Amino acid sequence: MTVGSRSDHDSLIAALVDGVERSVDSIAERSIAQVLDEIPSYAGLEREELFLSVQRNLGLACETMRRGEVPRPEEIWQAERTTLERLHAGMPVVDVLSGFRVAMAAIQDRVVELADEMGVPDHDVVVLTRLLWRLGDIFSARGAAAYRGYDVRLAVADERRRREWLTGLLTGAIPPTQVAQGLASYDLPRDATYRALVTAPLDDTHLERVQTTIESGQSPAITAAHGGGLVGIVVDVPDDPGGGLVAVGPAVPPDRLADSFGTAQTVLAAARRGRTEGVHTLEGLGWRVGVPLDGEVDDLLRARYLQPLLDAGAFGHEVIRALEVYLDRERSIPATAAALHVHVNTLRYRLARFEELTGRSLTSTDTLVELAWALHIYEDRPS
Repeated sequence: MTVGSRSDHDSLIAALVDGVERSVDSIAERSIAQVLDEIPSYAGLEREELFLSVQRNLGLACETMRRGEVPRPEEIWQAERTTLERLHAGMPVVDVLSGFRVAMAAIQDRVVELADEMGVPDHDVVVLTRLLWRLGDIFSARGAAAYRGYDVRLAVADERRRREWLTGLLTGAIPPTQVAQGLASYDLPRDATYRALVTAPLDDTHLERVQTTIESGQSPAITAAHGGGLVGIVVDVPDDPGGGLVAVGPAVPPDRLADSFGTAQTVLAAARRGRTEGVHTLEGLGWRVGVPLDGEVDDLLRARYLQPLLDAGAFGHEVIRALEVYLDRERSIPATAAALHVHVNTLRYRLARFEELTGRSLTSTDTLVELAWALHIYEDRPS
C-alpha cells in the first residue's frame, strides 16, 4: 500500500468518526427512546440530562475510534460520573449499565450506517465495532467498581445513622419526633413495648453472628455495633445466639428506653462477673444484679469465704469447685459427687474442710446466701 493510499484510508476513517460525532442528535433520539421504552427507571430523569449523558458517551466512543485503542479503565471518568448520577437518582445499577449498552448500540448502528454510505471497507467496520464492544466492557467494569464503592459508602453511612439513632434513643438524647421517625424508618411498630439490649465486647465474627441471630428472630429487633459489642432494642427476649454475653432490660414504651438500657447495663455487669455467656435479664439473674453495685460487700465476702480457700493452694480450688457445683445442684450430695466424678465421701470431706477453713456452717441460711455471692464474684476460676 502506498503512502497516499494510507493517507486516504486514514482520512476516510477520520471522516467516518467525524460523521458519527455530528450525528449526536439522531443517536440521542434513538437511544433515549429505546431506554425509556425498555428501562422504566429512566422515566424519572429529565430529557436534557439523558441527552448530556449520550453526548458524553458519544465523545468517549469517538475518541476511542480515533485513537484506535481502548482507554485504560482509570481514564474512563464518564463511567463513574454517569453511574453515580444514576445511583443518586435511586436507579438500580443493572439499569444504569443497561442504559449505557443501549447508547453504545445506537452509536454502533450509526457507525455501520455511515460506513455503508461512505464505502468504508468491511474490515475497518469490524475493527471499529470491536473497539466499541471492548469499550463497553471496560465502561461496565468501571461503572460496577463505582457502584461497589458507592454501595460501601451507603452501607457505612446507614450504619452510622442507625448507631446514632439507637444510642440517642437508649440514652434519652433525642426528642420524641426523632424516636417516631426512627421507628418508622426501620419498620418497627410504634405501639409496641421494647427491651434495651447490650452485649459484652465481641470479635468481628461473633459480632456478626450475634447481630444476625437477634435481627432474624421472630420479633422485631434492631441493633448496631457500639463500644466493641452491640446495642439495640428488641420486642421480646431473643434466643441464645450461641456465643457472647447478651443483657436485656425490661419491656417499656419507646420513650422510656433509657431506663431499660440502664437496667440492661447493670444486668450485663452482673452477668460478666459470673462469666456466663448467653442471654440474661433482670428476672433471670435476680439478686446477682446487685453484686456489682456494692464493692464493700464484695471485699467482705471475698475475704470471708474465698481467701481462706485460696490460701490452701490447689486443694482450695478443688473445694471452691465443689461448692459451686453443690449450690448449682441444690445441695444434693449424690448429684454433686456425680457431676464432679468423685466419691460422695470425697465430696463430704471437701465441704467439711470449707467449714473448718472459713468457720462458717453450710447449714446456715446466711452462709448459703453469702457463699453464693462470693462465688459469683470469684475472679480466679480457671477460664
